Amino acid sequence: MEWLAGLDTFLFDLDGTLTMPVIDFPALRRALNVAPGQSILHALDALPAQERAAKDEIVRQAEMEAAHKTRPNKGALELVRFLQQRGFSTAVITRNNAKACKLTLELLGLEFPVVLAREHVKRVKPAPDAVLQALELLRRPAGSAMMVGDWHDDISSGRLAGASTCLVTNGHEIGPSEADLVVETPHHLHAHLSLHLA
Repeated sequence: MEWLAGLDTFLFDLDGTLTMPVIDFPALRRALNVAPGQSILHALDALPAQERAAKDEIVRQAEMEAAHKTRPNKGALELVRFLQQRGFSTAVITRNNAKACKLTLELLGLEFPVVLAREHVKRVKPAPDAVLQALELLRRPAGSAMMVGDWHDDISSGRLAGASTCLVTNGHEIGPSEADLVVETPHHLHAHLSLHLA
């Protein structure tokens, strides 16, 4: 894994990556009448305006409730501080709403120079838009960046933008992945990076 030594930028998904998973997505999908495996945000985008507004509010409420229950994922705080103290560029890219994202980061005690929530991009993950926008704001090339997330859409967005990728499984079997690196928790990613980053 010597290629890890060439990285200088780390882009993190928020929920389920830097935080412990809280939202019960199967239950939320049932409440919204969204099929299993289908992207909730993409499904809502296809609805008539009035129905979409009502279901958007259900999603926002679930996100705010989850934000108030925020707990850091194993090793997440130590990983981010390790990277920031060494001068590496960091950002958060989330499909969460901006208000819930802000509260979550405050409760974690973390700050990032770039934070992109779903309101900040035209197309959310798995599109590469947020990754490309974050890299532009950080003035970093994709070739030295890693997108870290807990779902396939995180990996797809990173790959489409030309970045390396790391999948955080949280101990779950989530099927085959095209990620360059697969770890159970942020703690395990920290262990790999400690060996290879200056």
